[in-house]
Amino acid sequence: MKYLMMAVLLGIAGYLSWQQFKPKPPLPPPPPPPAIMSVAAPVISAAEQSKIIKSSNDQDPTVRWEAIVFLDKMKIPAFFDVVFEKLHKDPDQELRIKIIALLGKRGSPRTTLVELAADSPETPASKTQDTINDLITRNLIWATQDSTPEIRIAALEALIEVGDYAVASSLTDCLKDPDERVRLQALKTLNSLQDRKNALIEAEKQRQEALRKQAEEAARAGR
Repeated sequence: MKYLMMAVLLGIAGYLSWQQFKPKPPLPPPPPPPAIMSVAAPVISAAEQSKIIKSSNDQDPTVRWEAIVFLDKMKIPAFFDVVFEKLHKDPDQELRIKIIALLGKRGSPRTTLVELAADSPETPASKTQDTINDLITRNLIWATQDSTPEIRIAALEALIEVGDYAVASSLTDCLKDPDERVRLQALKTLNSLQDRKNALIEAEKQRQEALRKQAEEAARAGR
């Protein structure tokens, strides 16, 4: 009986030791993180956006500017309608210069060698990126003929940001501007646009050369 009890105790001790040191099953993987929204949701509803648009007509130009910045952040089509109107009609020069700088950042640089015929400013009818780029460029060209030299200079600087070399011919009248600062900025802008076109031409040459080599290699491989 004594040996039996010892055997039982040894068996229990062995089982407990095995339970303690046996390999632990792998932990389940942690749950995936919540999906990140690809487009930032506005902090206000679409119905409340009209209040921000009304604020863009506030008597205080600082309030008008903050409303424009918020409309831009919300990425709503009405933003361009508002800023184009303010560019043409707002009485505050500093606000118009800020709008011009903002439009320069919102325009996409030209990436092909397709020419563009500049025309008079328009109100955006469709909100495709190509249409927006076109309208930004045309409104900036319009601003280069503004009665205030600071506005003309700001528009010429913004056209460098946009980088649309196809509008260069529309800027040559600025070389006869009565203000020497405008004439100087016009030359700087034309130089920048020429550099832009040269870079695109060089990139196109390299692309064509790469295609030619690929065709030659494919022809040799097919022999």
